[in-house]
Parts: sequence; C-alpha cells; structure tokens
Amino acid sequence: MQPLLLLALGMILSFGPDTTLPTLPAQTEWPACAAGPEPAASAICLNQSALEMERRGDLAGASRMLEQARRLWTRDPAPPEVLRATILTNLGETLEELGRWRESRQCFEDAMSIYQTALGRSDVHTASAMVRLATMEMMLGNTPRAEELLDAALPVERNAMPGSARELAAALSFTAMFTLQRGEAAAAEELAQEGIAASGSESKESPEYAASLTTLAGVYIVEHDLTRATPLLNRAIDILERRLGTDHPRLAPVLMDRAMIYQGEKKTSLAETDGERAVAILCRESGPDSISAIWAKTRLSGIYLDEGKTTEAEAILPGAVERQRRFYDKPNWRVAASIGELGRLRAAEARTDEADTLYRESLAMFESVAPNNPEAARTMRRYAELLKSQRGSKREIRRLMARANSILTTGNTLLAR
Repeated sequence: MQPLLLLALGMILSFGPDTTLPTLPAQTEWPACAAGPEPAASAICLNQSALEMERRGDLAGASRMLEQARRLWTRDPAPPEVLRATILTNLGETLEELGRWRESRQCFEDAMSIYQTALGRSDVHTASAMVRLATMEMMLGNTPRAEELLDAALPVERNAMPGSARELAAALSFTAMFTLQRGEAAAAEELAQEGIAASGSESKESPEYAASLTTLAGVYIVEHDLTRATPLLNRAIDILERRLGTDHPRLAPVLMDRAMIYQGEKKTSLAETDGERAVAILCRESGPDSISAIWAKTRLSGIYLDEGKTTEAEAILPGAVERQRRFYDKPNWRVAASIGELGRLRAAEARTDEADTLYRESLAMFESVAPNNPEAARTMRRYAELLKSQRGSKREIRRLMARANSILTTGNTLLAR
C-alpha cells in the first residue's frame, strides 16, 4: 500500500470529528422562549434560532444571531451569566466551523471562566468548555495547554455519566485524535471505542454518533485496517446526509477522510469526487479563504498530484500554503505538511532547487513542533526520493529513510508499506 494513507491522518487531525452539541445542558431552568424586551428571554430565542440555522447548515446566519445575543449583556438588567456562557459556547462552535479560530478560542476561554466562577471547576459545563478550548489551542499550535485542559476535563465528564454522554463522546474523540497524533494508536483506539459507547448510549442515528464513528475510522486508517475504516466512514456519511442534508458543513471532513482512503487505494476518480465535494461545501459555507477550506484544498491538490495533474495542483496549492503561513502565528505541523506538499509539486515540475528548499523548511518545522508526526515521515521519504534522483548524499538518504521508518513504527502503528 502507498504511504498516501498518511494523508488521511492529516485530514482527521485537521478537522476532526464534529464536536458541536445542540446546546449545553443547563442546570438552571430558563423561562420558555418568547420574544420580548426581557434580555434573558431574548437571548434564549436568539440562541434557539441560531441552533436551527446551524442544523440547516447556515453557519454564517447562526453566528450573526449569536453575536446579537451576546450583545444583550450590555443591557440592564443583563441576562444570567450561565446563560451567557451557553451563548458563548455555541458562538465559539459556530466560529470554529467558519474557520475563525482565534475568535472561537476567545469565546471558549470566556465561557470556561464564567462556568468555573458560577459552577466550579468540577462541573461538567466547565469541563465541556475546557475540551472546546483545548480543541482550539491544539489547532493553533498550543499543544501543552491543550493537553493540560484535556487532563482536567476528562475525569469530570466520565464522573457525570450518563448525563454527560454527548459531552464525554466529544471529549473522547478529540483526546483520541490528540493521542493518535503522538503515534499511540492502541490508546487512541480505546478512547475512540469509549466515545462510540458514550454517544451510542443516547442514539446510534445522531450526528454525534457519526462523529464518534469517524474518529474510530481515523484510528483504523492509521493502523492500515481499511476493511474496518471504510464501513465506518460510509455509515457516518449516511447518518449525516439523512439527518443534516447532503451539503451540510459537517459532512466535509468525513468526505475528505474517505477521499484519502480512495487515494491510498488508487481509486483516484472516487477520491477526486469526494475531495472536490468537501472543498465545495467548505468554500460555500465558510469562504474559499477560510482555514478549513484551505486545508481541504491542500489535500485535494495531493490527489491531483497522484494523478499527475500538476496544472490543477499548481492552481490551488501555492496560494493555500501562503494563506496558512499568514494564518498561523507560530510554527505548526499543518503548515509544515503543506510546505512539504508544495515541495512535492515543485519536484514534479522539475524545479528541484525549490523542492529541496521547501522539503528542508518543512522538516525543520516538523522537528520544532511535531518531530514524530507521521506527516513528517512522509515528507522525509519524499525528500529522500528527490535526493536519490539528484544523486545526493547517500548518507543523508539513509538517515532520512531510517528516521521515517522509526516514526512509522512508533506505538505499533502500521502507517505505510
């Protein structure tokens, strides 16, 4: 099997399973939704309208509605603070899906602070906000803080079962991805299975259950077990299409995961279809320059390169890499992976000096932020191939291949043949 299955891991870790919840369960009984001058009732109405927009896939409309609700806290009397935290959590989730990650992180930070003050650090609401904040910290490259937040949140959510089933499933999915990125596939599989059990305890037809299935599929992809991964993704796509519609944003990452499997199996036509569909969904919903759409475009360009379609890859990949360079304010493994893909494109175009520079930049960034990431191994192998074609240093080629093989066998993961 080609090492292209490594690409699937990148998609899984980039988008991850969708962890959006319809709303956080409230300990306080809020009054029934009714339009009117009273700020709390107005906030509830706006929140419910936003959630309905999100279910239809109108994330931009949902974010505007929640922004309007957030402004109600400047009124006198202000609505209760715990209600404010719920609004902030839902707004943060919407902004996350729109690719506005820094704004999303601030919403989750504020929500966590409110919950902690009002309900305590050991409350499930606080823990749920911690998990969402950890997601954004990880996506923005703040790995140590993400790990710290997860370590604090998971025990709280486990202790709150069965009432915290959806929150726990979301937390386990993200923790599984985090663990998978470190190359610990066996531990990630256990977490993913626990997440499926948690979300399935409420419903095996919900979007949350589909998200849990996607996480486990990601683990199987990394373990090179496509016979178990593909049916899980097909089931998740079926649930999401039936429950949310065929063009809902939550479909995009799952479609791209399946595209990566097709790519590894050399089913390039099917891979293109799923990849282009995922890109179209994200571009329409969050804009062609959103960071989620840009990452999907990077992956689609990899499919094009496998087919020898350098013109199509050239049309999207250089711009995608530049957009990611500008977006992240510190070195990030996603940027490193994208730079490596651009090196691959330049090598295919026989622009070997540029390819050499890009590969070395990619590997230096990986070494600084994620030295054991499987994406780094993929880049090492491709750089070794370039050096071999240019009659480069045999010692360096051997070093790169040995290091790549060491990464790919860490934690009993079988990522490439």
